[in-house]
Parts: sequence; structure tokens; C-alpha cells
Amino acid sequence: MTPAASAEWDDVIGTWDEIRQGYYLGDAPEAVLECARNLEASLRADSPDTALWTLGLVLTGPYVIHARPDAAAEARVLEAMGAVEQALGEASCAHDEHPCDDMPLDDELDALRGVLEMLAHPGRDGAADEPFPEDDSDNWFEHRMTREIWACPRNLAGFARALVGA
Repeated sequence: MTPAASAEWDDVIGTWDEIRQGYYLGDAPEAVLECARNLEASLRADSPDTALWTLGLVLTGPYVIHARPDAAAEARVLEAMGAVEQALGEASCAHDEHPCDDMPLDDELDALRGVLEMLAHPGRDGAADEPFPEDDSDNWFEHRMTREIWACPRNLAGFARALVGA
């Protein structure tokens, strides 16, 4: 399933967050595999949704790698993230730094849901005056909350590289 509307993305992001938190009642490995398959399809299509699928795997991939090890799912997640790194890792950009440069600790990934929601809703962007979810001065992504920098191919490749190397 590829979400077509922001409300559909909200459901997918909610599922990813439940998987990450460990309370998803559905088939979590299958949901993670679906994210990996959609990421690979998104890369092939050069889709603007690639950022959402990549960061979705950043949230959910560790579930099948560490929390509930599943060798087949882990291999697929690592393969998909390797494809991201290969396809996007050498892209040029004008950014001096990316959020992936300061990869957060696992407990700080809670804030990534806000990033995913921003990417899923075209009207939301950190460059706007809208307050961020759970805004506080110690957020690891402070001053980096723009669609452009989060969707930057180099940023996505950096997160993929970090997950593959974890």
C-alpha cells in the first residue's frame, strides 16, 4: 500500500511508531517488510515519498534487527537501506550539515515522528512559524526542521548508512 493522502500517511506513521514502541498488535515484521518494499519501489521511481519510507525504516528496522530478531526481515531491511545509500549517497547538495550527522540515541528517535508528520503534510515545514511537536531547546533536530534538509538525498543516505552500520 502506498499512501496517497496525508491522512493515510498518518495511519502508516502511527503504525511505525507503535512498532518502535513495541505495542503494535499486527504483524510487525510484515509491516517492516512492507516499508522496505515500498522504499525500494520509491527509489526506483525517484518518488518524493522516498524520505518517508527511508525514515520509516529508521524507526521500524531496529525492531526486526534487535527487539524481535527476524533474519529474513533484517536482511531485507539492510538491503533496502543499502540501496538508499548506494542510490543517494553521492548526491550533491548545498547543506553544510544534515540531521544524520548527529545521529540521535534510540530514545531521541521519539522526535522522528514529528519529522515524518511534517514530511507527510505538505503545508507543514519547520521554516514556518508553526510550533513543532514537543518543542524544546534540547531537541536533537533543533533548527533542522525543514522539508528540504530532511528530504535531502545525502541526509537519507546518512541515516541509511547509520542503520546498516548499527
